[in-house]
Amino acid sequence: MEVLAVAKGVRMSPQKVREMTRQIQGMHAMEASALLGNVPRKSARLVAKTLKSAMANAEHIADGWDPEDLRSRISELEQKVGSANKKKTRRSGQAKIDAYQSFLDSTHKLDQTMLYVKEATVGDAPTMKRWRPRARGSASPILKRCCNIRIVLTDQI
Repeated sequence: MEVLAVAKGVRMSPQKVREMTRQIQGMHAMEASALLGNVPRKSARLVAKTLKSAMANAEHIADGWDPEDLRSRISELEQKVGSANKKKTRRSGQAKIDAYQSFLDSTHKLDQTMLYVKEATVGDAPTMKRWRPRARGSASPILKRCCNIRIVLTDQI
């Protein structure tokens, strides 16, 4: 089973945050959290916050899902996917079905001690553009970059 957490519009350059996400990929979630806690950088704090959110999402899913409720959701989604005309609707519905089915098949139901960082990526968010005055009435741009942090945890290595 996979669990996702996304932090959108983080006010830091993606290049700086990617250094931290590269270090935690493939690590045990608890080890990654400990590593990020010891790094004195703003990017480490932002990635740790997103990782903590993903771990909380996993705990919430493990507590909140009932097997009978999941089976009914799967059957409803299968009917919607079968009758959907749009490719995007079918694909997203099938992804949800796969996630629910993998949760039903899992034996330990996303215990935090069993989670691994499957994927940690950083993408670009909209850049704020500002202007700085220069000599002789000209101006030069200032680009204030933002990023989106995406962390996927899984219970399988």
